[in-house]
Amino acid sequence: MAFFGRKTKQSGPVAIDASRAGSNSSSPLSASRTAASPATLSGARAADEARILEIGERMLSLARAHKTGVLSAKFYSDALMNWSMKDPNFKVQLFRFVDAFPMLKSSDDVFDHLQDYLSQPGVTVPGPIELALKAGGIAKGLAAGQISKQITGMASKFIAGTDAASALSNLKELWNDGIAFSVDLLGETCLSDDEADHYRDKYLDLINNLPAKAAEWKANPRLETDHLGPIPRTNVSIKISSLSARCDPIDTKGSIRNLMTRLGPILEAAVKRGVFVNFDMEQFALKDLTLELFMRCCEEYPFQAGLAMQAYLKSGEADARRICEWSAKKGRLVSVRLVKGAYWDYHVIHAEQMGWPCPVWTTKHETDACFERMVEIFLDACPKGEATKGRSDGATKGESSGAASSSQLPSGIKLALGSHNVRSIAAALAGLERRGLPQSALELQMLHGMADQLKYAAVDMGLRIREYVPVGEMIPGMAYLVRRLLENTSNESWLKAGFLDNADPAALLASPHQLTGGTPVSVSTGSNGVAHVHGTSVTNSSQINEGLSS
Repeated sequence: MAFFGRKTKQSGPVAIDASRAGSNSSSPLSASRTAASPATLSGARAADEARILEIGERMLSLARAHKTGVLSAKFYSDALMNWSMKDPNFKVQLFRFVDAFPMLKSSDDVFDHLQDYLSQPGVTVPGPIELALKAGGIAKGLAAGQISKQITGMASKFIAGTDAASALSNLKELWNDGIAFSVDLLGETCLSDDEADHYRDKYLDLINNLPAKAAEWKANPRLETDHLGPIPRTNVSIKISSLSARCDPIDTKGSIRNLMTRLGPILEAAVKRGVFVNFDMEQFALKDLTLELFMRCCEEYPFQAGLAMQAYLKSGEADARRICEWSAKKGRLVSVRLVKGAYWDYHVIHAEQMGWPCPVWTTKHETDACFERMVEIFLDACPKGEATKGRSDGATKGESSGAASSSQLPSGIKLALGSHNVRSIAAALAGLERRGLPQSALELQMLHGMADQLKYAAVDMGLRIREYVPVGEMIPGMAYLVRRLLENTSNESWLKAGFLDNADPAALLASPHQLTGGTPVSVSTGSNGVAHVHGTSVTNSSQINEGLSS
């Protein structure tokens, strides 16, 4: 069974209008625009905005034509999701229960914990659950079993399997649907060297075994090549916090030295097997360490490399320029997975509690605007020429013929757009056109189990799309699942507004550079000692999670 069921089937790609490519050489979008419609803007800026709206409306229309998928009305009609969206207090307690669920060993444990979480003051329990919580005897066990079934069912929508072997059939189905993948191992900060060694071995298992399986799949030039040449079929995302129990941002040299002992074998295997390795970006405290480590690895190993970067950070534009300047100086071609970020609440609460400046933008439109400015920076650094002829990296079929050396490739940045926000995607596509770059120069990346309709629209438009596919056990997977559930039920979710609420395209595609205001963010601590963020959050489904990741 395929992941997605199409409502309609296109006879061929619905391509972006290539005749517009290179017709506009305007400068990057400015964050200081005042509120205005495209008709009231002048010259090139008006043309830019009009083209963004044109692309966005087309993509949104194609996406809305596909009525199936997790982010469709059917997903939200599931009882738990429906109740969660109606009552924030119920949602908080339910998701806390979900987070604890993997540790519960029996039906009695499940029932007792659910009863405890949902009996808190201020929580209105839906009738069917309230009735179930009053059950006894056999009915009590049946109620616990039904709740357990719904939670594991939700988890299976977002997590492809427990390991590479169990996820393989899902990855193949994605490929057959015209969607590439990047496999991520669930679980974050490790606490011991033994745990770090375990994660190293799991990464090596992915890198050593997936390419041979992927080589058996049918050819798909759109997924296997970009405007510079072949790209690997097998793509693996890694988190540095999983590879060392001593990731100390203060001791950068010592941390890098320790991390390299486990990264070395991983990158050597990636070079040998022709596997793309992407470094995920995690919490702000690890940002500079991750950047330094990534650049060091790229200088020592000729692997096909990618790095996630976060637009919700106020340092986003400076970080973008830093990696572009390094790439030009070293003559190294790398990919950047640009995301908005996945730890917004944590950063806001932590900064408030410590009395520190907040490192993230505190309104959604500020993050969206920074995202578009970073897109412009990266597209300016994107090479236009072809790679050196005779490139041999095993990318097309995933063979173990080695990776291309940096001397075989042009330097610069290849952009992978990690977003479910049609406005953000349309702005990037318009940016490609202005620079005369083909749409194959851009890759779209989205989360497994989310935005199925949007993925189909991207395929219909002839775009290269890659899913970020988590694999792992239930316990580390619960933190990831809760983040996905929070995004799917957020009132600020772009996907919810676009596909469930059917919001006006003009509102969905409004320029973040023209927006002002937003509810100020504040943090309070409840009677239970839990901190709460109030105001405008950017933690919504327009983001691709990068701490998980991207």
